[in-house]
Amino acid sequence: MVSNSLTTKMQQKFAPSQIQYMKLLQLPSSQIEDRIKEEIEKNPLLEEDEKTEIQIEIPKIRTDSNGRVRTKNAEKKTEGFKVDPGSFNSQEASMYENLMEQLGLCDVDETEYEIGKEIIGNINDNGYLTRTTDAIVDDFFFSHSIEISQDEVEKMLRLVQSFDPAGVGARDLNECLSLQIKRTKLKGEEIDLAKQIILDANLFDMFKNKQYTQLLAKLSCSKEELEKAEGIIRQLNPKPFSGSEGIYENVYVTPDFYIWNNEGKVEFQLTRTFNKSLKLSPHYINMLEDLKKDAKKKVNEQAITFIRERIVSANEFMTALQRRDETLNKVMAAIIKFNYAYFLDGDITKLKPMRLVDIAQMTDCDISTISRFASNKYAQTHFGLYQIKRFFSNAVEDEQGNQISSDTIKDSLLKIIENEDKQKPYSDDKISELLKEEGYLLARRTVAKYRDVLHIPVARLRKTIS
Repeated sequence: MVSNSLTTKMQQKFAPSQIQYMKLLQLPSSQIEDRIKEEIEKNPLLEEDEKTEIQIEIPKIRTDSNGRVRTKNAEKKTEGFKVDPGSFNSQEASMYENLMEQLGLCDVDETEYEIGKEIIGNINDNGYLTRTTDAIVDDFFFSHSIEISQDEVEKMLRLVQSFDPAGVGARDLNECLSLQIKRTKLKGEEIDLAKQIILDANLFDMFKNKQYTQLLAKLSCSKEELEKAEGIIRQLNPKPFSGSEGIYENVYVTPDFYIWNNEGKVEFQLTRTFNKSLKLSPHYINMLEDLKKDAKKKVNEQAITFIRERIVSANEFMTALQRRDETLNKVMAAIIKFNYAYFLDGDITKLKPMRLVDIAQMTDCDISTISRFASNKYAQTHFGLYQIKRFFSNAVEDEQGNQISSDTIKDSLLKIIENEDKQKPYSDDKISELLKEEGYLLARRTVAKYRDVLHIPVARLRKTIS
């Protein structure tokens, strides 16, 4: 029996101009020029203003081969110069380009290509996917105004996971090693045993926890056979992008901001890769005026409608570009103000915890706007090149009750693990004690969480065979 029912639901819809602004805001400076040229080609009413050229003067920042400032006080004087956008190398950008090149060789339609691009954009510098597939569905709707299913994302993720290096796009260690072991062409009992361990979640948990007695019973193998399988597994790469030198060569990133210390004052400049202003085409404006004088003919009415629509579209695009620049400048100014002491010299111990909501409140922007601002953008500072999202971190209290950045804790944790005896690596409890000696009060489970974020294995997996 057919029945009628009335339901109500709330749905947020954005105006086309707002969607265009959000898309432009999310784009890094390196892609803005291409986006502007694309719009000019699409809309004949929009053109470059040849009479105006925007000149940007950036202070010179002398850095060494690692992107670090040469001396602490080397930049007390600043001088203007034209920046070469390809003068700052980014390993992460090169990995992105390599994956995009592989995607471009695949037989996919336009939507699938964009989904693949979205997935690749969320792979971190260790080769792991940092967003869930359902989150990518939401991201895709905001960036493309197209609804896609989770199955479509999963399909494209499987394609990306087939790219080189093996293991890329994995969501956890088990999946990373599974992707690698499935590709091996080696044969032998130890290979089969290694595959059996990795591809079975329960066996892999036993392996990670070094529960060898239970493993031997489950696998019905000898200790020697298990040792050989363990050797195979240890040859796999838990960080697919590490050590892949061929991927990282000759690819560069254009910083979206330059930040410098000008005689004790922190200043910044938004990068402009497109140095011409835009304007409405005088030719078509004059044509519109002539057509309006003779609007009796139907063909003229169609032409008038076409030109008016393109005028609206051009004005919306120019307004969105202006809003983008204003938002980028406003948000970066707030970030520098919030962490002014840190930006003076780059001392990570001075980095205060900063959340998206903190900057949203300072700028009267929505949190989603701040998130788009931080996405895929870089800042070249006088102490190195950084992803802007790295300036955001959660708060942790020290012994005195002062709030410090979680990045400071991670930095200390990394140093502790780097200096440990690899034959007797520190447990999470021991690391917690050592951090306490530095004044950081962290529970064992918090240490474990930070260690996982940094993709550092537990102590038993860091142990080397004596």
